[in-house]
Amino acid sequence: MSRFLPYLWGPELYWVLICGVVHGVTRRHLPPTESLTRSFDLWVWVIPFLLVPLTFACFFVGGTGRGWLLLRVNLAIAVGLFVAAVSLGNGMTYHQPSAGPGAGTAFIVMLIFGYGMAMVGTVVTALILAFRAGGWFS
Repeated sequence: MSRFLPYLWGPELYWVLICGVVHGVTRRHLPPTESLTRSFDLWVWVIPFLLVPLTFACFFVGGTGRGWLLLRVNLAIAVGLFVAAVSLGNGMTYHQPSAGPGAGTAFIVMLIFGYGMAMVGTVVTALILAFRAGGWFS
């Protein structure tokens, strides 16, 4: 079991937890109140600018090869950010088409800034990996 532990405690579990929290907060089966809507507006900025870069903290934990971990981090961000954005957008509208353009805009903003932060993190991490001894896939 300890051989598979680094694979379980990776970026995928991190994003499953984030998506679970977002889904749990947005699925209250009630229309969002004013304070909850302000909270959703905050999450639109917290997820891409704080939680996406924190995914790269997986590199501070020992384990698998760093090049493969970079691939896992990017795939986890790609899927997790999309799922979190969809859940947050659905929670903002509460399935009311007349809720306005805010949910669609939030969805697009989260994806653009989140994937942009992932690209910056990937470039920085790749440069660090390139200049360290041991190569890409060691």
